[in-house]
Amino acid sequence: MRLIVDFAQEDIKLLQKEILRSQGIPDKAELSENFEKIYGEAIKLFQELAKPKGIITGVTISRFEEVFRGEGLNEKENPVEEIYRKSSYIALFAVTLGSVLSEKVTELFDNGDYADGYMLDSVSSYAADKLTYLAAKHLQSEIADKETPTSSQRVLCYCPGYCGWHISGQKKLFEALRPEEIGITLNESCLMSPIKSVSGVLIAGPGKIHEFVNSYPFCNTCTARTCIKRMQNLKQG
Repeated sequence: MRLIVDFAQEDIKLLQKEILRSQGIPDKAELSENFEKIYGEAIKLFQELAKPKGIITGVTISRFEEVFRGEGLNEKENPVEEIYRKSSYIALFAVTLGSVLSEKVTELFDNGDYADGYMLDSVSSYAADKLTYLAAKHLQSEIADKETPTSSQRVLCYCPGYCGWHISGQKKLFEALRPEEIGITLNESCLMSPIKSVSGVLIAGPGKIHEFVNSYPFCNTCTARTCIKRMQNLKQG
């Protein structure tokens, strides 16, 4: 299975409280009129410029094992390796909001419009993260069309640079996925272009396979800690 997906922009729910929370702004903070104006302009630009797109390619466990091994720099013990070996389906994926939006963020910073640039960057980063959930949802619907998964079947994404999967793993992932087809490229430092892009693996299986204790050595230096919320969501069904 190899899919090119044009996501509907309206499916990316931009929740102001969550976007501002990512900036460290408390939910009950009193926002100035100027702040609201900057936020509104960022949303408007996003709606004008974002072109959400994705690519999803199914792979076997043995093929993903090769991709995941990468350059041999992964942490010796990591949750991703434990999870994918218990999976029922695996797919590589990459999603992007498009080059025009990323270029606008850069342009604002280059022109000294730091407040506008920072806000648009925050909105775009939040949206790119939400795009991964849409990719997972899309794969889940594809799987459901081919078989009848149990009610506990869940699809979650895992990305190089997190959970013990070394960032250099992007190289093997790009070789296998070829996301250049939708305009995503990788530089020597393993950074993607457009900037507002995410790549990784979608792993499907019973919800319990995605549960782990985040007590690995690298967990102490992780600032994202997104695994906690994801596992809470799994338990809530």
